[in-house]
Amino acid sequence: MAERSQGVETPLLNQRIASIDVFRGLTILAMIFVNDLARLRDIPAWMRHAPTDADAMTFVDVVFPAFLFIVGLAIPLALGRRLARGEPLRRILGHIVLRTASLLIIGVLMLNMREIDPDATGISRDWWTALMFGGVVLVWNGYPRAAGGRCLYWTLRGLGCVVLIGMAAIFRGSGEGNAGVTWLRTGWWGILGLIGWAYLTTCVAYLALRRSPAAMVGMVALMTALSLGDRAGALSSLAFINEYVWLGGHIGGHASITMAGVLVGMLFVDASAARRPGARIAWMLVLAVGLAAAGLLLRPLHGISKNDATPTWCLYSAAICCVCCAGLYWLVDLKGARRAFAFVGPAGSNALLAYILPGWLHAVLGIAGIDFLQTHFNTGAVGIIRAAVFALAILALTAGLGRLGIRLRL
Repeated sequence: MAERSQGVETPLLNQRIASIDVFRGLTILAMIFVNDLARLRDIPAWMRHAPTDADAMTFVDVVFPAFLFIVGLAIPLALGRRLARGEPLRRILGHIVLRTASLLIIGVLMLNMREIDPDATGISRDWWTALMFGGVVLVWNGYPRAAGGRCLYWTLRGLGCVVLIGMAAIFRGSGEGNAGVTWLRTGWWGILGLIGWAYLTTCVAYLALRRSPAAMVGMVALMTALSLGDRAGALSSLAFINEYVWLGGHIGGHASITMAGVLVGMLFVDASAARRPGARIAWMLVLAVGLAAAGLLLRPLHGISKNDATPTWCLYSAAICCVCCAGLYWLVDLKGARRAFAFVGPAGSNALLAYILPGWLHAVLGIAGIDFLQTHFNTGAVGIIRAAVFALAILALTAGLGRLGIRLRL
């Protein structure tokens, strides 16, 4: 058992929980797969996002919340190690703010790349996208910090910053309606930006309440109440904030999923009352039942909708993630089935690279004039197989680049 620092939660056995990486890797695999499915025609409705007004959800609608959940799952372990090392709070908060800013920056850049106006920007969409992703890799790659690598670290990161600033400076997008040509817009912040807001909110709550799982349960309820209050008009006086960050959805809804992940992560710290694996699994399933029951009770108010981040969608998604986490923990960490999931390992430990690679690859192919993926195998069952092969190929590419030393760290 790991040594216990007085008043500080230290990660259980001070070891990495293998099932968390597997869960993250499977989620990245699913995200790449469903993003490619969105390009296809004539596929079943259950393989697409449910319509906003359908009061329903498909497995596709659980992929994004699974990533939010995993972010929360890792927070007690990651921050617990920092606290155990005796890092001052200001340094930990600085790390959280920097990581949040990184997610927001990359999220906004990825959101806007689809809206680029090539004529106004001066370069094609594919060139801008390829250069932007190249800058992201240069800035957030984990370079060696040894004496010989420190100069390389600062040189390449500096070059990446120059590339990103340059891409942001020249960007011009097609405005909606009569807006004309616009610059970068935050919009809905993109997937990574949404993760950033939920991560910031959850980390602040965890640092304030980390010794009390009951208080974190209360925070899940509070975030759900925030979402409900926003829909009831109780936050109308904060409309100026909602113009930039949707308090009911980006903060209330999404953060409630991440906080549910924190509750599961807290089962794996040394101070947890759940010392036995069976007790951890039992608590995950109890939490799943509670979240699902709460979602069921709230469903008549706003239904189920991913796009609207309704409370029931958030609670149902978190419940499903709890069940998945319990199953993977039993299978991977307790039964030793790690080899069966080795193929997702590189994506689990290098998730950001795996996430941006599809967009980067499409941009490079566009520059080369290769449109094979847009014109072939993009319909029905053949297209579904193509999407699965593409997702597995991205995982293989992630593994290869990781061996070459490209491992992105926020």
